[in-house]
Amino acid sequence: MTAWPESRGGGGLVAVVLAKAESWLLEPPPAAGVTAAPPSPPRPVVAVRGLSAGCGCSTVARALAVALAVDDPTGAAALVGGTDGARPRLAGAAAARLARELAELGCRGVHASGRLCLIPGGATGEVVALHRPCPLVIDVSADSPPAEALGLADRVVLVTAAADEPSLAAAVEDSLVRAGHRVEVVINRVAELEPAPVEPGAIAIGESRLAAQVALACRGARGPFARPIAELADRCRARAAG
Repeated sequence: MTAWPESRGGGGLVAVVLAKAESWLLEPPPAAGVTAAPPSPPRPVVAVRGLSAGCGCSTVARALAVALAVDDPTGAAALVGGTDGARPRLAGAAAARLARELAELGCRGVHASGRLCLIPGGATGEVVALHRPCPLVIDVSADSPPAEALGLADRVVLVTAAADEPSLAAAVEDSLVRAGHRVEVVINRVAELEPAPVEPGAIAIGESRLAAQVALACRGARGPFARPIAELADRCRARAAG
């Protein structure tokens, strides 16, 4: 008996059918009612600079980084520099995955903590800023060179304490704006009973030692930090989108 494929010209028809089936298995057609995945949201690069020692720059930077991580598809963010303060014992799965990805990109000394990948202060974050696998926050101390990290950032956050001289903050902000940077001013440690005057457009954060400790531990913004940090994150994402 002659096989059916041979009776059809050496199996040509069967080969065509198998090829189509293989193509369908490798690249199945989209199911009805299923749309393509939405594009990734803006992934900002933010330089958070302290105006004075002890103003809470690292606290704001970590709280902001976690806020940006929560709304990113990766579920994580990177933070360069800052204090080596309290951290949770365990890293989240998202941060652990991101740490491996950053290591493959060439970042050294990455440590996953909570939702964040902490990168040593000696690194400047160029690789992360170039590839943008996640939001990036750069913690710039008050004693760093004036131009530190400014070339990488979509937005600069200037952190000043409520006790700092307002005219000094205004002068630094004006200098950054004249240099072409988009600046957000955060006034930290504002007393509840006697709030410091806040300039228009600035974001005020109330005094709370507990909320500051939570933020430094990479656990996000709580209490008086929650609403101001959420607003700051929204502004940073909007700038990255523009």
